[in-house]
Amino acid sequence: MITAFPSHAGVPIRVGVLAAVLFGLASHASAQAFIPAPGEGTISVSYQNTRTHGQLDMYGTQLAEPGGPREGTDGHALLWYVEYGLSDRIAVHASLPFIRTKYQGCCAHPVGVDGQPSSLDDGTYHGTLQDFYFGTRFKLLASARLAVTPFVEVVIPSHHYESLGQSVAGRDLRAFVVGAAVGGFADDLLTGLHFQTRLSYAFVQNAVDVHPNRSGIDSSIGYFVTPRFAIDFLETFQYTHDGTDWGIPPFGIGFRDGTPMTLEYGLNHDRLARSNALSFGFGATFALTEKVGFFGTVSKLAWGENLSAPRSITVGMNLGFQRHRSPSPP
Repeated sequence: MITAFPSHAGVPIRVGVLAAVLFGLASHASAQAFIPAPGEGTISVSYQNTRTHGQLDMYGTQLAEPGGPREGTDGHALLWYVEYGLSDRIAVHASLPFIRTKYQGCCAHPVGVDGQPSSLDDGTYHGTLQDFYFGTRFKLLASARLAVTPFVEVVIPSHHYESLGQSVAGRDLRAFVVGAAVGGFADDLLTGLHFQTRLSYAFVQNAVDVHPNRSGIDSSIGYFVTPRFAIDFLETFQYTHDGTDWGIPPFGIGFRDGTPMTLEYGLNHDRLARSNALSFGFGATFALTEKVGFFGTVSKLAWGENLSAPRSITVGMNLGFQRHRSPSPP
């Protein structure tokens, strides 16, 4: 059964719900095609649990390590995000995740072996702030049904954290990201249908002599079951253009351009991994009011190379706000 929504009445709240959906479903809020009105903004907080099992090599097959598919990590992330509309065409945003991760398995990076500097893989949780994300989005084209929004974003590590080990918080690399999002409603096909695609390219800081630049395609197709409740099908793709590969069983010896890694590459193999991934998932969003919304997503790796195989569950809340303007003088 298809629920009919009056187009002229449904758009305002549906745009707000769509923004919540797309924030919850994409890696960053720059994925949104619609931007807030001038003087309006969003504060979002989300929690994500990510678990990995085993490691995939340069061919996308399970590494035959002694730990097998049983080894992995259990990660918890808390993300605060703020976005604000500066004008009817420009919005700015910032975020900073807190990551807490534990390694579970046989193949920890032991301290003092092959340059391993820390005990992160000791089987206990280790937490730290990860990277600052600062960005701006520009409304190139927008109507009640379609929006095209280029964006730029910088990624800056909040501090120098450890980046070698099974349970590290991140890669400790700066990046400059450019891209654009296209999204809107397809009511002519099905009332309540919405869509979005985000294309991005990240220029990543050099480490050793490698720039692990990456491209991304994040998409969603969803349906408004009611004007306040939406469900979505999600896709996330990442391709890393340069980096090191994980290869030969039983210990996942790394390679750089087909040649076994030197110690310098080995000490940076987690930062420089040529990680490629395709994930699919589902999400749902509920707008309690026009200012308050809740979202949740579940995603799982469908294909990957040079990475641990993850699945993630995310839940969160969006709170809209409006800056009070001073009354105009008489």
